[in-house]
Amino acid sequence: MDFKELALAEENYVLEQRRWLHAHPELGTKEFKTTEHIARELTQMGIEVETFDDITGCIGTIRGAHPGKTVMLRADIDALPIQEENDCSFCSQNAGVMHACGHDCHTAMLLAAGKMLVAHKDELHGTVKLLFQMAEEIGTESRHYVEHGCLEGVDAIFGQHVWSLMDSGFVSIEDGERMACSDRFTINITGKTAPADKPQQGSDAVLAAAAVVMALQSIVSRINDPNNTLVVTTGMMHGGSDEPAIAGEAQLVGTVRTFNKAFRNGMPQLIEETAKKAAAVYGCEVTGTYFFGPAPLINEHHELNEIARKAAVKIMGEGSLAHLDKMTGAEDFSVFMDKTKGVYGFLGVRNLAKGLNCVHHHPKFAVDEEQLKYGAGIYAQFAYDYLNSDVK
Repeated sequence: MDFKELALAEENYVLEQRRWLHAHPELGTKEFKTTEHIARELTQMGIEVETFDDITGCIGTIRGAHPGKTVMLRADIDALPIQEENDCSFCSQNAGVMHACGHDCHTAMLLAAGKMLVAHKDELHGTVKLLFQMAEEIGTESRHYVEHGCLEGVDAIFGQHVWSLMDSGFVSIEDGERMACSDRFTINITGKTAPADKPQQGSDAVLAAAAVVMALQSIVSRINDPNNTLVVTTGMMHGGSDEPAIAGEAQLVGTVRTFNKAFRNGMPQLIEETAKKAAAVYGCEVTGTYFFGPAPLINEHHELNEIARKAAVKIMGEGSLAHLDKMTGAEDFSVFMDKTKGVYGFLGVRNLAKGLNCVHHHPKFAVDEEQLKYGAGIYAQFAYDYLNSDVK
């Protein structure tokens, strides 16, 4: 089956869908009209649709004529709280909300892939599930689909992201570490208030907080193996007031990024112990919380990765595979990869000749739309090739 030819034939459909979605963005967990639109499109294609009472997003199921495995293809559907600054005919119609990360592209590509696959379901050996996932930007909302049992019986899952830091015509589907975890910690520091001119009578929580911020970096530089990528960033410090007094309370909020799953599991204890010791010097006490966000995204299954790479070459041609450095950004697709085998790739959409060179999450974010049909083709080609492979 020539999915490249099929994808080229669906270019108008991909663009039509992407532009409608771009003009009607919705924030995570609020993608009501988006879900209705997707479900309507799938139904018109003759694809079985599953929606949920308590979450947005939906799943389309294509049952092949022949028995076999089950593969899931995933696209995220949520937008960002950003006011668009582009000037185009399909700019966001919702004030303060914009598809500034490319999820509209993913959704359009997966709809087109579903259209191609259902038209040839008589040739499919197994089942294809199309997951349109809500709220990727929030962090771990993908877990709700796992909790609903949506991945039960799924043998493999594939996802991809349009990438504005990679040129059009290239795709990255590489083995190993691709994106880091995204965890969040909060540290509450309690001291003792005192008049500003009598500091000896108090325990300065702001001073202790400053010491904790500095001490946390010793985890990165002295406890962590230098070969292990680790970022510990304290992004917020709040404490004290404009009154002339020693602060009795302070709070720190930060994030941890790493690829090492075992080391990550020990971070809550490391942060707590380090913070307590640093604050104790100034007579202050520490309590805190640690939130495990999306786990590291690691393409751990070489045979599955190979199927994806070969699918990309079939669609985009020899020489299209490119290297993309691993990133400390996060992607909650990793939640699905904890449940079943998965592979994740990146589709280049930067085109300097067209003036398209804007980073994700920016008010002027834009993509080279000519690449979207190829992304649709890769989705479909991967599903077909995986179902026809011996890879379990």
